[in-house]
Amino acid sequence: MDCVFILIRSMLMRSLSVVLLCLLSSIWAEAQRKSRILPEPPGCVPVSDNLYMDEAELANIHRLEYLHHIRQDSSDAFYRSQIPDSTVWDTNDREIDGHASGPFTAYYFRYPGFRYYPLVGVSYEQAVAYCRWRSNMVNAGYFQSAEFQRKYPELRNFTVLAEYRLPTEAEWEQAAAGGLPIGTEPLQLVPPSSKSSFKPLQLRKEKALDSCLTALVLPKGKAVFRLPYTLLENFISEKNGQPFFCAAYRQFFTEYIYNHPPTANKLYNIIGNVAELTAVKGVAKGGSFRSSVRQITVRSRQLYQGPQSWLGFRCVATVRMVPKTAAR
Repeated sequence: MDCVFILIRSMLMRSLSVVLLCLLSSIWAEAQRKSRILPEPPGCVPVSDNLYMDEAELANIHRLEYLHHIRQDSSDAFYRSQIPDSTVWDTNDREIDGHASGPFTAYYFRYPGFRYYPLVGVSYEQAVAYCRWRSNMVNAGYFQSAEFQRKYPELRNFTVLAEYRLPTEAEWEQAAAGGLPIGTEPLQLVPPSSKSSFKPLQLRKEKALDSCLTALVLPKGKAVFRLPYTLLENFISEKNGQPFFCAAYRQFFTEYIYNHPPTANKLYNIIGNVAELTAVKGVAKGGSFRSSVRQITVRSRQLYQGPQSWLGFRCVATVRMVPKTAAR
């Protein structure tokens, strides 16, 4: 009897071990499955665990889309309150690159050639309203679409919800650094890619640049590098580390939102072009076409009051999955 009891107990212990092992494996597999299937909000790239950021600055076309939709279901007063302030070009920039700012005041927001230039002239409140509207549109549209259901069939029992908002300063800095050290001195900016390096320009092939060096009384014969940002300066000399602006290569203005190489985590123009609103009203990050590379770092702040011609934004987003209530 003792032998039989010992045998039975041994078999039960082995069975229990197998059951526990299967249970733990199932829990681990489910955790891995959920971590893999958390869907990315449209237009965004991952920054960290369940934090996503727009790959580029919000462009004029995105605002025009927003205005088109709210005009259909909102009051005329609200619609008008969401139109960007185009007069920022007149009040803040009497002259841009030697030209009067009048044409920009009249055409920058609606002219087709500027569709994918960064949106400017928006207030903090307008940006917050856009983030709220975008959350509703994505949750009711993309996450309910047949395309989404085909891509994520395993989520059919979940309601997927995204919340778009302005980034905190810490979130913005984390995204801008892209896993690289954050410099604390001027010129210690995030490179366009963790594997890229600046390449010197051949001056004998760059006559316009040679003319700029002559006009600015800068040393020749040393390497000159093009800065991969839309900032006040667009070149830097190896001889003395002096950045400078050469008008022959870029107008003193905003540029196409995908103009420069992205960072290692696929963010475009996180430095320069337009400074970007944060969750703290009055504080922006990243610098703009009016910022000197001598002055800004990833940690630098740009303070503002109201809409500006050099100020735009991009959203961050988080995602949550809510189990659907069982049908009754």
